Amino acid sequence: MKHLSETDCVDFVRNVVPAQARMAMQQHLQSGCEECAVALRLWHNVGSIAEQEKQFAPGEDTVRVVKSFVFAPTTAKTGVRLIFDSDLQPATSGIRGSFSARQLLYATDDYYVDLRFEPHRESDRACLVGQILSRSGNEGTKGLSVRMQQGKQSIAETVLNQHGEFQFEYGADQDLYILISKEKENDVVLPLYDVRPSS
Repeated sequence: MKHLSETDCVDFVRNVVPAQARMAMQQHLQSGCEECAVALRLWHNVGSIAEQEKQFAPGEDTVRVVKSFVFAPTTAKTGVRLIFDSDLQPATSGIRGSFSARQLLYATDDYYVDLRFEPHRESDRACLVGQILSRSGNEGTKGLSVRMQQGKQSIAETVLNQHGEFQFEYGADQDLYILISKEKENDVVLPLYDVRPSS
């Protein structure tokens, strides 16, 4: 029998070779062909690594980012993207574990939304400071209102100032989201996963 091809080795490791062909391959290997034995060992190792990959779970940060795009309690336009999350960046040496704010930057079809969460010391409340910038120009945020909700319950609501800024104080609730609306139409829903008033 001729040397095993890469495809033969892969099929052999995956155990998808017909019985007669498998017997011929085994006889060839038992004849002492070192070249084919090395190739087969390589593909056995690749197969073992692939099996072990199934056991790995994604990290909490990855799950949080994915969930932020899955949870949508009301209809929203498509195209909401998380561009930056300060929790996913390595902390500067010397300040790791310190009491700090968290920043998120979203891009949507129409807006850039910059959110900064600042926990209050010795309190179960936190402050959200945000700014919304239109991708089409300065007038694009006129008439926008911003509401913080938990499920269907409205927690706080405000309108943007002349610079597109807004601010909320909120308690230690879960599954919060920001709803950006214009003239009673729901434009954008931004889920806020793991944004809690704690350090």
